[in-house]
Amino acid sequence: MVFGELRNVMRSTRVRILVAILVATTLAMTLVGVSTYTLGRQQTLATIDARLEHSAELIAFMVVGSGNSADAPATSDAAVDAVMRRWIFAEDETAVGVRADGSTVPPSAPSAFRLDDDPALLDAITARASRGVVTGEADGQRTVRYAIIPVQVVGDPNVAHVVIATDVHAALAESRGVLAVEIVVAVVCLLLLGLVGWQLAGGLLHPIRLLRDAAARITESDLDERIPVVGRDDVSELTRTVNGMLDRLDEAFTSQRQLLDDVGHELKTPLTIVRGHLELLDPSDPADVAATRDLALDELDRMSSLVADITELSTAGLASTLDREPVDVASFTASVHDKATAISTDHTWVLGDQAELTVDVDSGRLAQAWLQLADNAAKYSPSGSTIVVSSRFDESDDPALVLSVSDEGPGVPEALRERIFDRFTRVSGGRGVAGSGLGLSIVQAIAAAHGGWAEVEDGDGPGSVFSIRLPLAVAEDDEDADTAVELDPDETAAIPRDAMAQAIALREAQAAMEAQAAMEATASPTEPSTVHVEPVDDFPDLVDTSARRRPTEDGS
Repeated sequence: MVFGELRNVMRSTRVRILVAILVATTLAMTLVGVSTYTLGRQQTLATIDARLEHSAELIAFMVVGSGNSADAPATSDAAVDAVMRRWIFAEDETAVGVRADGSTVPPSAPSAFRLDDDPALLDAITARASRGVVTGEADGQRTVRYAIIPVQVVGDPNVAHVVIATDVHAALAESRGVLAVEIVVAVVCLLLLGLVGWQLAGGLLHPIRLLRDAAARITESDLDERIPVVGRDDVSELTRTVNGMLDRLDEAFTSQRQLLDDVGHELKTPLTIVRGHLELLDPSDPADVAATRDLALDELDRMSSLVADITELSTAGLASTLDREPVDVASFTASVHDKATAISTDHTWVLGDQAELTVDVDSGRLAQAWLQLADNAAKYSPSGSTIVVSSRFDESDDPALVLSVSDEGPGVPEALRERIFDRFTRVSGGRGVAGSGLGLSIVQAIAAAHGGWAEVEDGDGPGSVFSIRLPLAVAEDDEDADTAVELDPDETAAIPRDAMAQAIALREAQAAMEAQAAMEATASPTEPSTVHVEPVDDFPDLVDTSARRRPTEDGS
């Protein structure tokens, strides 16, 4: 158990990060230490060689003397003896004289070591003697750098030598001391770095551990867990991203469960109806069999319509499914109006304002959503009432194309305006109207795929105004040219409720101002009598699985 936990710790990201830091630091410190020691050693050896060359020059001067023949040695051996008597050694240096017959002359002054104490080393050095100065390095009991200086007096055919040597190991003692200090400092720094790195890696990885623990606790039935965000680094950004993902998952699972519950509820009613009539069916009564057959087919048609609408809703909100192309909004508005007149012959269809601009949209999808609003208005407006199809360019701080359908129906209660575009949402006035209850949800999904949203508000008179609002980016162009706009590229999948509420409030304020202006224009006796159709609000696509019926004039 203990070894298993230790093995897990050693394999952890925290340990791997710490090991990587320590290895990299150790390599860097080693490189610096080796480089420093190598450079110091080369400098020390160069100093030794320069000193040996200088010693050779001094010995030559001592042999020649000051120019007075009385001071000059008579023989080469005498010259070596004179040098060894007078020579004063530098630190870590020694010398030995070698007469012509091979005998040695020890130094008179004290020295750090004696070459004649190591005969093998001395023999190895003198074996290289020649008539010129010879330098090199030799190993024996110690490693030395040496110079063999030939000594020959004029008139003496014999050649003696003076060997000067420096202990390399002793000369490099300072460099080794510096290297030892560097090693101690490096070890201390690595220990401190290990402690700091351990704590720092633990702090940086703490949100990731929280993320791991939260992910382990999260289940399909409990997506409420969120990770605290601390700091403003990359890890905190990752935490925010994961929290956002959890929000989307929570919303998706909630929507999925709600959809399954709603679909189950909506399918239960027709199944119950069909089962009940089949259980009470009298097989011997042809009329009962025919009536039950017609009822079962009708309920099956309603279930098929519901399944088709659910399939449509699943793809309507995907921006990737849109087939965008430039569309002239004025012509598009007139086309949708012409198609809407075929929805109901019991209503007066009026073509209202037409925005003079071109937008890049999926005309097929957008026409589907707009006609859904028109069909919704026809279902909930009294027979003989007016339904207005219009479009306009909203030149507010947030420019938008607004596609509207206004009706003279019973209106939408204030409390339901935010939920009216949810799946299967209905109000009491909608019972008895045919439909799947998904029409307005499809409208909202298509609007969201275009980067906009659907909204509802009160009209100037009775009824409601249902609109599809598409944010636009206005292109700079010549003043005489038509207004050129394009859809905002930020195609969000969902519009926040507060943004929708603000849009509704803005529309209500504008509607009030327009109503006041219309009343003032009507009261003026000097202006000609004209008929101006204002967009009036259309009742939401509140549909029911019961048989279709039209509301009466009083909205019941």
